[in-house]
Amino acid sequence: MKVPALSFQRTARDGGRILHGRLCVAEISQLALVSFVPWPGAASLIGRGVGVPLWWRQYGNHQDPERSARQHRRLKLLESGPGELRLHAVGATQSRSMASGFEVTFRLDARKRLSMAVAARLAVAPGDGWLVTPHADHGEVTFCTLWPSGVFSPDGRGPKRFQACLASRGARIWRIEHHHLESPDKHRIALRTGDRFAWALEAINPVVTIGPGAPVEAGLCAYMWDAHFGLRICPDGRAVTLPPGTVLTAGYMLAASTREELAPDCKRAKLLSPGRAADTPVWTGGWHTFQKTFRSEDIDRNTAWPWATAVTAGATDAVEFARERGLGTTDRYSLRIHHRAKAVSAWMATTLGPAFGEPPFQRGGKLRLSALVRTCAVRGAVRVALRVHRKGRGSVFDVAGYEVFPSAPLRGADDGWIELSITTPALAPAPDRVHVLLEFNGCGKVWFDNVRFERLG
Repeated sequence: MKVPALSFQRTARDGGRILHGRLCVAEISQLALVSFVPWPGAASLIGRGVGVPLWWRQYGNHQDPERSARQHRRLKLLESGPGELRLHAVGATQSRSMASGFEVTFRLDARKRLSMAVAARLAVAPGDGWLVTPHADHGEVTFCTLWPSGVFSPDGRGPKRFQACLASRGARIWRIEHHHLESPDKHRIALRTGDRFAWALEAINPVVTIGPGAPVEAGLCAYMWDAHFGLRICPDGRAVTLPPGTVLTAGYMLAASTREELAPDCKRAKLLSPGRAADTPVWTGGWHTFQKTFRSEDIDRNTAWPWATAVTAGATDAVEFARERGLGTTDRYSLRIHHRAKAVSAWMATTLGPAFGEPPFQRGGKLRLSALVRTCAVRGAVRVALRVHRKGRGSVFDVAGYEVFPSAPLRGADDGWIELSITTPALAPAPDRVHVLLEFNGCGKVWFDNVRFERLG
């Protein structure tokens, strides 16, 4: 059978379309893969909103033009022919301290199935070197970040596709369940040449196969289940400056498998446990007694969102967060914070708003938060608060710019449960993010229970 030819149609210095006859089977825009149709009649595996970068970057603070080779972008056609087309994607940091080169090969097989193979090369230029900062959960310098189309709906309007990921290492296969827990099953996923990472299980499923090169550490995002594939540069958790002349290489292939092809792997895959993170309380919307966790059988782990914790001042090793199992108001559960030394910390719910599948907040509406609080030997203050972001008022990613509406502080009362509450003024424009904060500043023990969040109009 004659293999059909592929052709390249340039659309910009850093972009173009890969055509199979008149059909666009892949597209690159601003050096990111934004469309990939694995075979005729299939939908694209990659959405236009979040493409696959064809350049090296650090995961941490990759918006920094010195952390990412997204500047000085060029895309060059190297070769096209029957069933194969090769491109060269070039980028660099703003100062050109690091240069990135991706050789990208699209192939059509006899079944008209499309694959994309990438050979990535990073080179540090003469000068002061290239600073790499540590990342705890996967390799710091990433060569592939993939967010399959539809895996998560940021506006909450669509269903979440792909209920798990599969990591295949030789004959062994692990299944990573899609839940919003920041848990160890998503961290430091070791992959070597020939190992596969797939999203499952829909009619068509993206599959990444690791190419030749150094061992890879992947990580899966707990928010929207995009995966990052990178090289570990900072093994001791300290920043490393790669000296001039350093060269890093990596590679991967992107293809697709049908449900029938991937189902046997799903069936024999071993479930990776989220560990103690499964004891995390679940955000349940309005009223919280903290009875339900991610171990509860009657919750949808795929759609549930967790309570989180943060220490903003003081030593983290002096702060203990726990879901209390022996003290509560209507039941025996509550949330506890124990400070063995002075610190500032909080239990918090940061997943309120349309970006997390909830209905939009109403313009001019008020918000109310209340909680029952109990203390023991507290020196300091306890409060509850709502932290709000509104469009046009700073970056949604910078919580330092959010508005905070706090309750009156409670400064210690060991004789029972006391209610704290706050009601915001009418909010116009409406918020697009709201955070619930249960805060403790000082030392001692404090418990929170019967936390209620309400939308008032």
